[in-house]
Amino acid sequence: MDPASWSRLVMTFAPIVYRWCRRSGIREADTPDVIQDVFSTVARGVTGFQRTQVQGSFRAWLATITRSRVRDFLRKNARHQSPVGGTEALEQLQEIPDELDSTICYQSIESPLAKRTMELVRAEFEEVTWQAFWMTTIESQSPAIVAQRLNLSLASVYQARTRVLRKLRQRIRELPQ
Repeated sequence: MDPASWSRLVMTFAPIVYRWCRRSGIREADTPDVIQDVFSTVARGVTGFQRTQVQGSFRAWLATITRSRVRDFLRKNARHQSPVGGTEALEQLQEIPDELDSTICYQSIESPLAKRTMELVRAEFEEVTWQAFWMTTIESQSPAIVAQRLNLSLASVYQARTRVLRKLRQRIRELPQ
């Protein structure tokens, strides 16, 4: 537990954990508490972490810990908050991504292999489908705004994003290890 190494680890991964927490519905004011819980868990378990292939990556392990701490936080706070409903609550639910550990963003698509994979997948979809995926996933725009800009239904935007992400994951799994 070298302080310089720990600091580098936190500086590298805290923004990613922050994004995962916010996309999971954690309020901005509560996010630092959840991040602290995540890194506290990492500190306790990092000596037992062993990297094995892709499924054993540190990032996947961190995503699993984050999911668990987010669930714990939401479960704990569900007891203390009064229920919400209506259109605003529905819109907030629709903003939550399909998977917490979705890490496709500008930083993760800069390698030549990632760019080539993206080009190949893009060719398999209509331009409007690709744009709906790109705007919601890479540019992190609200699906409701993307639906308006592309003249699509909100359901079509979610479907486009899901279809492209599924195809990208499939192509990534097919890459040689």
